[in-house]
Amino acid sequence: MTILNNNKIYQLLNERGLGDVGPETAEAVESILGELDRKNVLRKNNSKNYFIDRSTLEATSFLRALVEQNWIIIAQNEKIIKALNASDIN
Repeated sequence: MTILNNNKIYQLLNERGLGDVGPETAEAVESILGELDRKNVLRKNNSKNYFIDRSTLEATSFLRALVEQNWIIIAQNEKIIKALNASDIN
């Protein structure tokens, strides 16, 4: 069961400059974001205080940075895939 619908996924992808990714990539993003959302990793303004100490807060910030880094990697991979498909001479 997913907590995000396709419109929200594509809206998020558009915000990241990835509006033209393939359906497989969109499904993978939906799966990853769903899991991160269930674990409250993506929420910056949590109404509940899950942080016991500073190290937990820092670890969560680090995880968010990794998520942002992954957006960059996804965008780069999509460009590579499109370039390879465009140069395919079969």
